[in-house]
Amino acid sequence: MLDENLPTFYFRQPSDNPLSTILYFTQNGSEPAAEYALRRLDPTLPQAKNKYAIALGDASAQGVIFAEVLIEPEFQQPTLSAAEIRAHNGAPPMPVPIIPESFAVQLYNPDQQVIVKGEKSTWMGKESFEFEIPQQTFRVPSASQVDRQQNDPVANSIAPKIMFKWKRESKFSKDMTCYMTGRSVGGKKSKEPDITVALYKHGREHSVTVYEPNLQRVEVEDRKGLEIVLLLGAEVIREIYLTPSRDSFNVPPNPMLIP
Repeated sequence: MLDENLPTFYFRQPSDNPLSTILYFTQNGSEPAAEYALRRLDPTLPQAKNKYAIALGDASAQGVIFAEVLIEPEFQQPTLSAAEIRAHNGAPPMPVPIIPESFAVQLYNPDQQVIVKGEKSTWMGKESFEFEIPQQTFRVPSASQVDRQQNDPVANSIAPKIMFKWKRESKFSKDMTCYMTGRSVGGKKSKEPDITVALYKHGREHSVTVYEPNLQRVEVEDRKGLEIVLLLGAEVIREIYLTPSRDSFNVPPNPMLIP
């Protein structure tokens, strides 16, 4: 059992709103308080068809959105056996969505995209999901007009980035641990010993616990942005990769509506 003193977010589904999930925060044994809200597209809306869309916002201010993820999968026709074709009376099977190898977390204020890439080990049967966070996110205050006209640090492709990886604990477990794995400068990666950053526990009430003792070793300026990527990224991984479902992409029952 994890130390109750560690910062932990519990994902709880309100009984009156299936499209929303409230993230309750607790630390040092405090009473859980609503911190964030996950919001999903209404599947009955035309713009929701064949898409997975989710946003992380403020729990108390509905108009405040911190980050979003939008996934529009490609579709392929499944290959059926002769028996399955007869069972369908010769009718063509419905196309199925192809789960993408990566997705983008769109952060706001400052705007930046964090790409989460999935990897699968056929030998160990484990899956991992890598992403990078810029070491410096905010522009250094300056009275110089030249400095003000320069691009933000997040737009600099050669700026140092810190590498992270979510790893499944085993082939049969949906629990994950997020590690800081090294640095990336201009695309050149420098691996370092894994440092535990967060833990995801899957269950009836899943949760993300931030391993605070190690955060002082994580040289990321935007700690709030890192927290948001951890929370939203973990939820997308859960819904799309750990517990995949055709319903996740709001696929209509009529195959003629699938592009």
